[in-house]
Amino acid sequence: MNDWSKIISVGVGPIIVISACGLLCLAFYNRLAAVVSRLRAFQRERLHEQEALSRARESAGDELSVVRHQEMLGALQVQTDRVIRRAKLIQRTLLCMLMTIACLAICSLCLGLSSVWPPMMYLAVPLFAIGLLLLFVGVMIAAWELRQALDPVELESRFVTEIMESFEKV
Repeated sequence: MNDWSKIISVGVGPIIVISACGLLCLAFYNRLAAVVSRLRAFQRERLHEQEALSRARESAGDELSVVRHQEMLGALQVQTDRVIRRAKLIQRTLLCMLMTIACLAICSLCLGLSSVWPPMMYLAVPLFAIGLLLLFVGVMIAAWELRQALDPVELESRFVTEIMESFEKV
């Protein structure tokens, strides 16, 4: 009975980090879902602008309208590209977090088994170090993604400001 409690208590350490990674994964899956929703909205906006551009070209009377729709399509493409880059960063963050969980789960198992067969410790220690390294890499990628989070909004704001200024000049 004493051996079983020792096995379980030895394997608990990595479980704490696994729990933290699980919470981070939840947050990043939600973040990824929001980014994907925004990408879908961009695609709908692009289709709407493309239709408006086609109508403006058919009317052939308002060249300024054609130019504005083309500029809007360009701005939406740039925003889409930037948001896709962010989605890929979130995806990499999640991959690091999930790999951390996998490493630490195996580490926990090895720690428990090392109570019965001590050489398992030689596998547990590197797995723990690799897991923590993956966690660090994931957090750094998340920080990079966070740094870029406002880029599409700032781009859109500049674009709208330029359009508003051009309306004032006309």
